[in-house]
Amino acid sequence: MRYISHEMRTPLNSAFLGLRILESEVQDMGTAETVLDVKDSCNKALDTLNELLLYDKLESGSLKLDVETVLPWQLIRDVVRSFQLQVSH
Repeated sequence: MRYISHEMRTPLNSAFLGLRILESEVQDMGTAETVLDVKDSCNKALDTLNELLLYDKLESGSLKLDVETVLPWQLIRDVVRSFQLQVSH
């Protein structure tokens, strides 16, 4: 499964790149909605592929979980800090 996934992921990433270029060129032509539909389909295919890869890792036992102690209040402070706007003086 891992070998097949890379064979599929590379063309999907190329399709994404092509869609980004196409999207910027066709915005004025009124066909951007079609590009967005294709882009959405590619995203769904890539999500499915990533889920299959994750399942394959779980099945093979190669997925490792790192356990570490987390201080909840510090985690909350860090998350809030990342969303705060920077104000210049």
